[in-house]
Amino acid sequence: MAAARTLAGRRILITGARGFLGSHLSRALTASGAGVHAFTGDVTSLDSLRAEIAATQPDVVFHLAAYGTTARQRDVARMREVNVGGVEKLWAALDSCRGRLIQAGSCAEYAPKDGALTEDDPCVPDSEYATSLHDAVSHSQAMAARSGRELVVLRPFGPYGPGDRPERLIPFVIEGLLGHGRVAVTAGRQRRDFSYVSDHIAAFVAAATVALPGTGRAYNIGSGRPISVRELVAKIAGLVGDRAADRIDYGAVPPRPDDRADRYADISAATRDLGFVPSVTLDDGLRLTIAAARAARQEAVR
Repeated sequence: MAAARTLAGRRILITGARGFLGSHLSRALTASGAGVHAFTGDVTSLDSLRAEIAATQPDVVFHLAAYGTTARQRDVARMREVNVGGVEKLWAALDSCRGRLIQAGSCAEYAPKDGALTEDDPCVPDSEYATSLHDAVSHSQAMAARSGRELVVLRPFGPYGPGDRPERLIPFVIEGLLGHGRVAVTAGRQRRDFSYVSDHIAAFVAAATVALPGTGRAYNIGSGRPISVRELVAKIAGLVGDRAADRIDYGAVPPRPDDRADRYADISAATRDLGFVPSVTLDDGLRLTIAAARAARQEAVR
């Protein structure tokens, strides 16, 4: 990744480096010669954060740590403690350095809308998890305005790729079809935005390196191209082959109460300010993801 080389020799601190996006970001920056430090401590511990930041004196901090990303993480009090309290502690710990902060928000912060979501659309989160992330973003934006620290908020839409959590739609469908079983999904009328993980990593790198038009701005990161879930699942089946399409049961899973008809991104602001242009097509990204899943299955039986 050419842009990542601009961070060669720079000190980078990543919270949430063991997560899906965090692990890909850590590998990309390490390969480009950056001095990557993965914070593996408790983000709710001010002492731990202060010690890490004092030791590393990071030029850039990527804050990706969050609680509530899996079905098992449903303790609302813990959500608030980690997602909101962790950001509050991080800002307190950053007093000893002036590094730029790149923070991950969520596309779920936005209120429901038909059509593409822009950064000017209102944020009305409809889950405890999304609410906690939005409150964390709001705190950071207020602190950035007060302190002048450079802050960029990125709201990912549909990142996918090797290493993704198995319960998410794309890996769930791929694993089910590669296992030659039947795959139950919703009717799939909802439109979503799916973007390969390397494009998301490119956006995080850009947010850390470009000259900013201001501090505290949020940017949507995705493909900018909506696709229905049904079309996506059919596309995966076609790429898997072996009559996989015959093993999909559309409508077998009822829609969730909070499953919006549309959730896809207008990425024009990120293109304008960060130079973000997705480079991996959906077909190519799915091929890479399927190939990685096949290789992992083969490795598991050796």
